[in-house]
Amino acid sequence: MNIIIIGGRKKAEFLLKSLLDKKYTTSIINKDYEYCNELSEKYECSIIHGDGGKRYILEDAGIQHADVVIAMTSKDATNLVICQLAKKIYNVKKSFATVTNPKNVDVFKNLGIDGAISATYIVSDIIEQMATINDIYKFMPIENGKVNILEVIVNEESSLCNKYIKDINLPTKSIIGCIIRGLNSIIPNGNTKINSDDKLIILYDVTVHNDMIRELNIRG
Repeated sequence: MNIIIIGGRKKAEFLLKSLLDKKYTTSIINKDYEYCNELSEKYECSIIHGDGGKRYILEDAGIQHADVVIAMTSKDATNLVICQLAKKIYNVKKSFATVTNPKNVDVFKNLGIDGAISATYIVSDIIEQMATINDIYKFMPIENGKVNILEVIVNEESSLCNKYIKDINLPTKSIIGCIIRGLNSIIPNGNTKINSDDKLIILYDVTVHNDMIRELNIRG
């Protein structure tokens, strides 16, 4: 899979490293010359200095052969232009963009962009989670925010500790998909007992968000 990342800094670099670790062919375009030099010293990949909104820059990055384009500049309008160029001119299979204004999420989707991600939405969800539950290790929305993944660490005071999964009243549209216990991964069933220090990997539909939070109110 050939992937091009345009713009961004820390988030883009984190994504770049993750994709390279997965052995994807990844290129990055950035307007900051010094930052491009910095990246070139750290990663073995194609790094292009320039404006990712310009067609000749995109072509230098090999957009003609790209499977995925990810626009991460600070300007929503630029990200939209990049994604539309990718889809309509270069027939890129998938285009994704980050958006600064949450109101633009639906606009991007209506214009054919495969995925528009608002950091504001994600951060607000994380804040809500952290304000309610102390023991959340990681929170991640997927499928454009339709599904959430929680990693919850169970401590001795938790209402979940020493319970069997069949006795936990989780919402219907949710499941404990995996338990990390020490160095072991367990695919649980109803008769699996939850121990202290277990890390629960929970998937749930966003429509049952409030019910999930009430059930996982570990501090309460």
